[in-house]
Amino acid sequence: MHVNIIVPFHKNYDTIENLLRSIEDQDYKDYDVTIVIDGDKDNKAKNSVVYDMLSNKFPQKSNLYSYDKNQGASFARNHGAKYTDGDILFFIDADCELYPGMLRECVTQFELNPDIDFVYGNYRFEHKSEFYSQPFDAYHLQTMNYISTMSPVRRSAFDKVGGFKVDQEFFQDWSLFYRISEAGCKGKYINEFIFSTKLPDENSISGKKGLNLAQKASKFREYHKIPDKKIAVTTFSAPTQAIQRAKMLDADYVGQVPGSRRELYPLNLCFDNWQGVYLVGVFNEPLEALSTHLEYTSLNRDIKKIFHFIGTDVYQLITEQNFLTLKAIKKMFEIQDIKLFANSPRMVRELAEIGIDAELLYTPVYQIEKYQPLSPLPKDFTVAIYYSDSNPMQALLNNGKSNMPLLMDVAKALPHIKFKLFGGAAKTVKDNVEYCGRISEDKMPEFINGCSMNLRSNIHDGFPQLPIQFMCCGRQALVSVPDTEFAFAEKLSFEAVNCPISKVSVGYEQAKEEIIDKIMKMKDKSQTIGVCRSNTPEVLAKEASKYYSGLMSEAVFKQRIHQCLE
Repeated sequence: MHVNIIVPFHKNYDTIENLLRSIEDQDYKDYDVTIVIDGDKDNKAKNSVVYDMLSNKFPQKSNLYSYDKNQGASFARNHGAKYTDGDILFFIDADCELYPGMLRECVTQFELNPDIDFVYGNYRFEHKSEFYSQPFDAYHLQTMNYISTMSPVRRSAFDKVGGFKVDQEFFQDWSLFYRISEAGCKGKYINEFIFSTKLPDENSISGKKGLNLAQKASKFREYHKIPDKKIAVTTFSAPTQAIQRAKMLDADYVGQVPGSRRELYPLNLCFDNWQGVYLVGVFNEPLEALSTHLEYTSLNRDIKKIFHFIGTDVYQLITEQNFLTLKAIKKMFEIQDIKLFANSPRMVRELAEIGIDAELLYTPVYQIEKYQPLSPLPKDFTVAIYYSDSNPMQALLNNGKSNMPLLMDVAKALPHIKFKLFGGAAKTVKDNVEYCGRISEDKMPEFINGCSMNLRSNIHDGFPQLPIQFMCCGRQALVSVPDTEFAFAEKLSFEAVNCPISKVSVGYEQAKEEIIDKIMKMKDKSQTIGVCRSNTPEVLAKEASKYYSGLMSEAVFKQRIHQCLE
């Protein structure tokens, strides 16, 4: 796979040698280098040095073009692309340095993923401060850029959108990859540092141009006719849920992203068009977390705040905070006129018991129509269990807050049954337990169809969507959710184990015995599927999908959130 490395050059005499040396040091050699000198007719002597440097380092595979008049980096990049013919275009600014092995890594990603059109990653400023990107999602490119110019792209995708826009003063990289994504192309994020670059100054292509980040982004959106959004959605611990809600609300998402260390919050952007900030998850342990939520959703102007409790956050309030702290928290909610929602009837009651008024608002299952029976039940009865590397209430460790050690004991006691654990990073097999790693949203329906049932046992749960997704795929679910509204699932009689402060706690051996008994009965039930027409995955899927689509209506959710802005 041949790579055309294209370097726009304008008076970068102090950095060009470092860039060329970093290219020369790459262990992947199927490339050529093109430098386009973009206007510097008074320094022909210096430019000849650049030419000598280029030809000496890359004999037989280098090109140099020069213009007397400065026409901008985008023009120079387009010119370099026009006069090369490789499969991959890699635009690199003259003040950058590639890290060793990264050219090969990028090419490998193209070879392994024929459906992707560009590869991108992280980078550093002067080998010190770091910029972390995030996994590809075209939706996020409507709000803010996270893909740099220095990201190899297939020539076919580049040509499809006509290359760089030469009339844009800034965010040329954002424009290119936004248009490529809008054309249906996909990118691949690698969590590696691909290059280092100089810090931008006011006059550079990445400089402020007298505008702050929000103003530049606003001009970009105006140029590309991206409609302004009324709501900013954010979260500090539930990014998958928050991103899905942003998409349902047609809102900007500004928060944590799964698989990335990048952090950007509403306070960092402060778009003038935002009328409200919607926070998913009101976490308060430690208490400083809640203070951070309040600070990062404050935009120094009159804007509506909407906070949605989701489960763990309510448990933290009722078990970790004392009476005086709860009074202070309630007072803060009132002073800032924050509209509070809770995700289940049980949580509404629990909040009311500690003096906090929250309205019940179910969160819809995002794209619920994707969850349906795609294949017969697996030949071997298989139990799927979600766990987390970060949430202590779903951790594998015996920390007193998680039922996962209990569930692992259940798996050991049932060696003839397969267990699939997912959600954490681990990918391995130990006896009858397979650790499947993190399952991406687009792969979840396929994963669910490869299982027989979902087992979920938490010491305190909200209104979890994973069991619902399993049931919509015609798979059984065994849960500890106490709400009667959580229908079609088999229920455990307990939540916590050996927990004196829990209202629904049992002893360890009693809990283990109950789970094993229910799994065996559900296994027997799965073996009778098809004996009568009312007992099939398709019937369960149809009934569950109809029920939850109505109970957790997307139309109602969207209408209620937008009403808060009125």
